[in-house]
Amino acid sequence: MKTFFLSLIAVIGLSTVSFAQDASNSATAQSKTQLSAAKESGVYTFVMPSTLTAEEVTKNSKYYVHYFTTEFNESTKEVKLKMVANDELGRRVITRFLASCGVQNVVVDGNSMITEDFFNTYLK
Repeated sequence: MKTFFLSLIAVIGLSTVSFAQDASNSATAQSKTQLSAAKESGVYTFVMPSTLTAEEVTKNSKYYVHYFTTEFNESTKEVKLKMVANDELGRRVITRFLASCGVQNVVVDGNSMITEDFFNTYLK
C-alpha cells in the first residue's frame, strides 16, 4: 500500500513537471480570424514564452532577415513578424524562428498544437 501511494505521488509530480515545461515552451498566436487576415497582410503577432529575452529574439531573428523582420516588446513578450515576401516558404520559416526561440507548441483560440500542425493549419 505504501508503494502504491509513493508511485501515485511520483506520477502526479512528473505530470506536473511535464505540464509546466509545455506551458513554458508555448507561444500564443492570433485568433483564427486574425491569422487568416495575417496570411493576406503578411504581419503575424505571437506572445512568446515569458522566459524569452529581447537579446534572444534579436540573435535568433538575424538568421531570417530575408524572410521577415521582427519587432519585440519585452514587457508584453509580443513579437510582430512582417513578411518580406508573403509566400509559403517565408511562412514556413516562421516555424523555424519559433523553434529557435524554444517554442514547441502554438496556442490558437485556446487550442495548443505543435508548430508543424500550426503551419499546416494556418500558414500553408
